[in-house]
Amino acid sequence: MDRSYPIGKVTDYATRDRSTLEAVAACMEQTAQEWRSTVQSLPDAELNRTYREGSWTMRELVHHAADAHMHGLIRLKYGLVEDGYVIKPMEQQAWLGLADTRLPPQASLDLLEALNLRWGALLRGLDPAELGREVVHPQEGRQDLWRLIAKHDWHLRHHLAHVRLALEGSTGSDHDLHAERR
Repeated sequence: MDRSYPIGKVTDYATRDRSTLEAVAACMEQTAQEWRSTVQSLPDAELNRTYREGSWTMRELVHHAADAHMHGLIRLKYGLVEDGYVIKPMEQQAWLGLADTRLPPQASLDLLEALNLRWGALLRGLDPAELGREVVHPQEGRQDLWRLIAKHDWHLRHHLAHVRLALEGSTGSDHDLHAERR
């Protein structure tokens, strides 16, 4: 297994219809609950474990997942209401160095659950035809909103898999919020 991509790389949805939107909404909501059940009772020191040498710690992954999922929801909303919306990429490492990442993981677990309620309500309320609209990512180019949703759906599960790998066995790395990690 590739520890960098334990669930594989992001793929597009085979079908693009209402049932897909319902399934994605349910998956996101379930994944947020899985984040909570996996992380919330871990002792503080355990959160410093990594899934591979040089990777982010479980603590960093929780905060990163919440930040990225928040960005994804905002990107989707802009894409729905603005023509040719240009995504502003998130400086992931810089964000992990900000003071709010010193909060207990509970804060980001709560945020993930709230965000996924919003994601779910939005996805369930969309006409699939609306998702043909496009946004522009500075590094990735034009992409329709189906692709944006697929990336954020995958991203949430991708980093949860990293947390589970870290729980299987520590690399022995201590965390340093300012170290260069991915």
